[in-house]
Amino acid sequence: MFSRNHVRWHLLLAMGVVAGVLTIPRIASAQAPAAAAAPPASPEIHALLEKIVHPKKVKVGDAVVARTTEFTKLKDGTELPKGTHIYGKVTEIKIKADKEGPSKLGLLFDKAQLKDGKEVPVMMALVSVAPRWEPGGVDPVAADNGGSSAGRISQMSQAAGRTEGAAGSDTLNKGLGIRGATSVAQEAMRPGVCYMQDTTIASYSMAEPGTILQSTKNTVYLDSGSRLLLLAQ
Repeated sequence: MFSRNHVRWHLLLAMGVVAGVLTIPRIASAQAPAAAAAPPASPEIHALLEKIVHPKKVKVGDAVVARTTEFTKLKDGTELPKGTHIYGKVTEIKIKADKEGPSKLGLLFDKAQLKDGKEVPVMMALVSVAPRWEPGGVDPVAADNGGSSAGRISQMSQAAGRTEGAAGSDTLNKGLGIRGATSVAQEAMRPGVCYMQDTTIASYSMAEPGTILQSTKNTVYLDSGSRLLLLAQ
C-alpha cells in the first residue's frame, strides 16, 4: 500500500504536468504575433548610386544602377531586401549652363533586381538626391533637418552670421563633435529637395523623362555613393 505522502507526491506531480501542458499553448500563442510582425508598407526606397554618372562619361540611354540600403515593402506587397539593385537610365544630358539654359541630367528608374536575379518592374520617381556621406564630414541632409543635432548647430551658425557651408560653419560643427549620421540623414531626406551644391530638381515623374536635375553654375553629375530617395507607386 502507498503511504499518504507517496499519494500526495503523485498528486502534486500530476497537477504540475497538467499546468505545464496548459501553459505551453499560451506561450506559443503569445510569441506567434511577434514572429509574424512585419515592417509596414512604404512608398519610400532609399538607395546608393553604384557608379558615377557624369555627362562626359555617359550618354542618353545608358544604364544607371543603385542598391537599396534597407529592407523595403512597397504598398503593393513587393518586398525589396537590403542590397536589391535598382535599375534606371539616363534620359537627358546638357553639359554646360549657357544662354540656352542650365546644365541638366535626366534619370528614370523603372525596375528592381532581387539577389536571386529575379527582375521586378517598379514604377518609381527619384525625388531627392544627396551627396555621398564622408565620415567626419558635415552632412547637408542632417543640417537641413532642424530636429537633428546637426540641424540645430546649423541654425546656430546662421544666427551667428555664418553662411552654411562656409569655413566658419564647418569649424563650429566639427568643434562640437557634430557628424552627419547616415541613419538620421537618410530618413530626413525630403521629396523635391536636392542636397547637391548649386543643383536643384527641376521636375520629377515616374514616366519619361523621369527626374531632371539642373544647375545654373556647374555641370550636373552624380558621384558614386550619392544617396537617392525614390517614391514607388
